[in-house]
Amino acid sequence: MLQKTLISLMIFCYGLIYSQSAIKMRGIISAKDTSIDTINFNCGLVNKYYYETNTLSAKIINNEFSLDFKLSYPHLYALILNSEKKKGVSINDFVFLDSTTTEIKLGPNSKLETSNGISNNEYLKTFTAYMLKNKKENLNFYFFNNHELDLNLLGYIEKYPDSYVALWYLIQKISISGYFGLYEKSLNSFSKKIKSEKLWKTVFQEFNNIKIKENNKFPELDLINFNLCKEKLIVPKSEYTLIDYWFSRCKPCLEQLPSLIEIYNKNKNKGFNVIGISVDETENIVSFWQKIIIEKKLPWKNYLDENGIIATQEKIMSFPSNFLLNNKGEIIKKNISLEELEYFLQQKLD
Repeated sequence: MLQKTLISLMIFCYGLIYSQSAIKMRGIISAKDTSIDTINFNCGLVNKYYYETNTLSAKIINNEFSLDFKLSYPHLYALILNSEKKKGVSINDFVFLDSTTTEIKLGPNSKLETSNGISNNEYLKTFTAYMLKNKKENLNFYFFNNHELDLNLLGYIEKYPDSYVALWYLIQKISISGYFGLYEKSLNSFSKKIKSEKLWKTVFQEFNNIKIKENNKFPELDLINFNLCKEKLIVPKSEYTLIDYWFSRCKPCLEQLPSLIEIYNKNKNKGFNVIGISVDETENIVSFWQKIIIEKKLPWKNYLDENGIIATQEKIMSFPSNFLLNNKGEIIKKNISLEELEYFLQQKLD
């Protein structure tokens, strides 16, 4: 009860503090050599229109830096050093910044150690403990398809419906994984106060723009066929169809192909079909995408969503991803494992 009261008090303070003037934040880094480095705070995989300021950066001098910023609501930023970007690292860590944040400390590998901001304290002390149920793990924003965490997130929102931390975590999940019915329930569980504000309205609109969703018919997408001609995807009549999203340089995608081919061949005459949709980039179409289809002898229809433009709009960001359709073309299961698929078809088609 005390913990809930403290969180409510912290959230109440947001409204009082966010009308203040710009904040100067001091940063301390314990890395060995950052004398010629720059630290960047950016939006990671989240669309920049969620941000009032989508990029902050500062030069590091004597292992310290300072930032001036003003935010009307808490922002979640991905941290990355210029030196790490050159090594191919995309993100060092995450941090919440709000108008109460005046100092942060980063440890080895630029991992966040402490922050005095209200939002980050909620994230580190309350949100993480609730989500992990006190397990000794790190709460990664990029957990894919973790149903237990999704349920915990809903529980946290129901307990703390004014939490910006929970809202940002949900935004990350939607941005990476697209539509899930549980995400819709979570989104609608926030308080009237949160729902009246820009951040919630933005994600709500984006979420409702997703067309590829459970219990809906798979849309007729404008794609490109193997011969590189434009073609509208119209799902053929089958008892069950698996829409497989992949790309030709995706190792997990390629590793699953032999098993998927085996399942297809075993069930194709019983009413099972597969349709492949690749998100390959333009420069890989001929040398990789078409080549893989020929070399692997993929026996099903293959389409190309060049550069993943439609997939990005639909928030399909992890690969392989799939959608299982019934004989009406409706999505009945998202991201079914091949083991589950094989058992499902055995029960339904044998």
